[in-house]
Amino acid sequence: MHEYDYNLLITGQLSTNKFRYPDEKRDIICSTTLLSGHGLQVLIDPGWRETLLMDALKEAAVEPDDIHIVYVTHLHPDHYRNIRRFPNARWLVPEQELTNWKERVPAVDEDIFEQFVPIEAAEIAPGLQIVQTPGHTLGHTSVLFRQAGSGQRVLIAADAVLAREYYAHGEVHPISENQELAKQTIEEVKRLAPDLIIPGHDEPFAG
Repeated sequence: MHEYDYNLLITGQLSTNKFRYPDEKRDIICSTTLLSGHGLQVLIDPGWRETLLMDALKEAAVEPDDIHIVYVTHLHPDHYRNIRRFPNARWLVPEQELTNWKERVPAVDEDIFEQFVPIEAAEIAPGLQIVQTPGHTLGHTSVLFRQAGSGQRVLIAADAVLAREYYAHGEVHPISENQELAKQTIEEVKRLAPDLIIPGHDEPFAG
């Protein structure tokens, strides 16, 4: 069985959390996770705050050139713009997501989209399962793996699960492309019942 260590390099936050700070505006930050195992270093959702990510990698004693694969769960800029810092890695994105966005590429990101490699496979690498979690965007995905040592099933949910309270209440982001589908995806995640969920914009919590 392929298991991976994980390091939550950046804990995400929403600009406004209707349950926790409804009247406050904060910087939008997505959760960024580093997976290590079997000779691979895989970065999930590198985000868009460069200094934050570079400082986190330095603290983890990881150089940008150490990263073999960068996987982007969906194509909202707050989840991918730092990818330029990893020129030697493979930049993977779900094929359906890339197809859905090909007519909506931000001009400032055309260079990134030219280098994305679409992936149809069910895994990023052995033991790193791609889970279809549509709704927030129509091609949105999450990543399921087993934690080294404990064997826990960990789901990097990205924006399929925004934050702990949103999951508990079945709430989704108001800008989701298909809100009903996004709500169905939350129910699917609950049926999947991972041991731990890493949400797109909050600390990990028990699934």
